[in-house]
Amino acid sequence: MAAPRLRVLTEEQVDQFRLNGFLTVENVLSAEEVEVLAAHTDLIAAGKAANIPATSIQLEKVFREGEREVTDRVLSVRKLYNLAVYDEVMWGHATHPRIVDIIADLLGSEDIKMYGDQLFMKAPVTGTAQPWHQDSASWRDIYPMDLVSAWTAIDAATVENGCLNFVPGTHRWGMMRKPQLDWFLEDLGSEAWPVVPAPLSAGSVSFHHSLVLHQSNANLSGRRRRGYAVHYMRASSQRDESVTDAPKMPPFKQVRGRSYAGRV
Repeated sequence: MAAPRLRVLTEEQVDQFRLNGFLTVENVLSAEEVEVLAAHTDLIAAGKAANIPATSIQLEKVFREGEREVTDRVLSVRKLYNLAVYDEVMWGHATHPRIVDIIADLLGSEDIKMYGDQLFMKAPVTGTAQPWHQDSASWRDIYPMDLVSAWTAIDAATVENGCLNFVPGTHRWGMMRKPQLDWFLEDLGSEAWPVVPAPLSAGSVSFHHSLVLHQSNANLSGRRRRGYAVHYMRASSQRDESVTDAPKMPPFKQVRGRSYAGRV
């Protein structure tokens, strides 16, 4: 059977993703599209979008636990999630043709569903680190563990304000729970398993495999670092209903192509 025709990416880019588990693509969104996304993000974070439930808004821990007083609601938010199932602007981003074309190239399929979405706010000073993890270690009810996330930089993501960092090739290690991951943490950043930062300009997107190890550091700068991650899977994927400790997600929405009876 002939390989599917690539829509946007080159064969070299697809090979790079398969080898490393991540790929960055610059200037996927226009400046105007970034402005719309940024403004709508802050509207949601401020609690002014009536269509978004309060359960989709999570404050940073210091604000949740009362260690610091909330003086700016937007800058107190850590994460927004499950947005696109409720909101037309965010769904428009999740189905953006330039993004979905790249996802189709990386998944090798036109039949695509959205698993979920998360928008990480990472404000200056209070924006906290995210430790090393694999996404599929949480999404362990979805098979194959071969999902792809599109992480769009709303603000420029730099080393100083907490861009994503990856360990290339670790998507080929298989899924590890925390005890197994802990065995390798001290080796990450060594010559054997180098850590590669993935800075992005606003409107650029990094795509990463659901098993590649990644993390982000605290925001030590005076600049915001908002990033919107939409997680995609093949519509032919299977959900293991016997797995009870995976996230409880809204119904999966069709992004492109066909759906399959008895599948996700």
